[in-house]
Amino acid sequence: MISPILQRLTVDPSLKTGSGRSVDLVTVDIEKQKELAQQYRITSLPTVVAFRDGSPADHFIGALNEAGIKQFLQRL
Repeated sequence: MISPILQRLTVDPSLKTGSGRSVDLVTVDIEKQKELAQQYRITSLPTVVAFRDGSPADHFIGALNEAGIKQFLQRL
């Protein structure tokens, strides 16, 4: 399950994106927020969308291990 990995990583104060920014985690129940899911074209779970300055910067679909998530964050 990806959620526990993301939760653990986002509370780690040493974890930063590749641009040196801290990471915040927001989860969305797409069954309750269908418009939001449509807006960001989320059709598969899990989907992680990273935002920078309020706009989508990158995303991944499917479960990644901890190393994969860290690599994803370093690209931001």
